[in-house]
Amino acid sequence: MLSNVIIFGFLAIAATNGDNRATSDPGEVAFSAGLTSMLTLSHTERVKYNRIYTNIGNGYHSDTGTFECPVAGIYVFQFHSVAHQNKAAWLQLYKNFQYVASTYGHTVNDYASTGNSVILHLSKGDEVYIQAVDPIYGYATYLYGANDEVYCTFSGYMISPVYEEIPGNGK
Repeated sequence: MLSNVIIFGFLAIAATNGDNRATSDPGEVAFSAGLTSMLTLSHTERVKYNRIYTNIGNGYHSDTGTFECPVAGIYVFQFHSVAHQNKAAWLQLYKNFQYVASTYGHTVNDYASTGNSVILHLSKGDEVYIQAVDPIYGYATYLYGANDEVYCTFSGYMISPVYEEIPGNGK
């Protein structure tokens, strides 16, 4: 059981009983990644943003397209996309396999753009990712991108750490 916590700005000093350990500085967490190629998503699959602009805290994993929360806190997430001409972009943001928010764009004879943002409370280890909507509900997702034209992005950053009690010896 946590016996004493003193918070000074972004620094928490914790005294614990038993073998519990608390971190003294949650650090900073921020990532931003973009898509550098055309991508067709023909079923519910995660978008793997492959150009990493920043990854402070190493929470974003480009091989899976997933942000894994390294520090409990309040986070802002933003996702934007452009659909191919005469195609659609229909994406959803998920937290731990639970739907949170969507974007949708479709137009005829032009490109469509979409975007959305949310603020979420995350615990350490929570996962946040962007996934295409199954086309059986409407349209497949066709994301526009090139090495020198990045229009589809996924970004997130911690705005405030949240100090969670550390469980003590099974009590």
